[in-house]
Amino acid sequence: MQDVTEQKQSLTESVILIVEDDPINALVIEDLLRGLYQTKMVDSGEKALSVCESEPPDLILLDVMMDGISGLETCKVLKSNNFTQHIPIIFITSMHDQDDQNRCWEAGCVDFVSKPVNGVTLRNRIKAHLTLKLQTDLLRRMSFVDGLTGLYNRHLLEEVMVKFTSQVNRTNQPLSIMMIDVDWFKGYNDTYGHLVGDECLKSVANVVKSCLQRPTDMAIRYGGEEFLCLLPDTNEKGVEHIANIMLKSVQNLGIAHKLSEYKVVTISIGVHTVCSSENAALVQTLAKADEALFTAKQMGRNRFSIYTSNN
Repeated sequence: MQDVTEQKQSLTESVILIVEDDPINALVIEDLLRGLYQTKMVDSGEKALSVCESEPPDLILLDVMMDGISGLETCKVLKSNNFTQHIPIIFITSMHDQDDQNRCWEAGCVDFVSKPVNGVTLRNRIKAHLTLKLQTDLLRRMSFVDGLTGLYNRHLLEEVMVKFTSQVNRTNQPLSIMMIDVDWFKGYNDTYGHLVGDECLKSVANVVKSCLQRPTDMAIRYGGEEFLCLLPDTNEKGVEHIANIMLKSVQNLGIAHKLSEYKVVTISIGVHTVCSSENAALVQTLAKADEALFTAKQMGRNRFSIYTSNN
């Protein structure tokens, strides 16, 4: 899954999806945009939905009249999905009737261009909407980032969990969740002060993020000294491996903590793996990881525990 907060640095990096069932029209449009943007082409609404689910583009040029799912229906589906509703859609249409144009607006498009396509008009409208999206994405990304650690914050959690659980059900691949807590952190803050505590959290956050091995893995600052990791396509054996690396890496930081039984800063981890047969609500899923975390603390901390129904 593409990182939902990925920030393009320039318009030339932007990806435009051309959805056109007439191959000649599609090639004409692609040629008009060559060298200005990255382009992809599909010839149906069904294929467009599939592409947007796995690799959402920055803007969509969508033909209104197509076999199968129409452009209007495709647009409505994309706009009803939390993960794709932010993608601007420009309709490419031969319809000039006002009622037809109204239906385009009602479906959720940001603009439309009439056929035959005027290259200057198309390029300028794309540039205007991509510039606005670049600015909007930057603000959106900033709202999803924790100011202290640079990790994602919990505001992003509900959105990505919808995406991840949908992927679990679609691919039959597991999703592993790690709930992480810095051991005896209140005592650390009381002993060394909040400024030193903040530096400790930043160091731990860097280790947590560095232990994740794939671009699709996500690290989130869940609370004060709590972190949450989401690892799609990762089973219990895989997440156990990551948890062991993370435990050792935090301990190896060697951050002195005289109130800890281990005399250095350590973490405890609760693990829960969601399988395709499950459709638990977000709060229930996180509660299981939290229950496993509680078990790890009871067992002495500086370790991980995997959720079982007997926890």
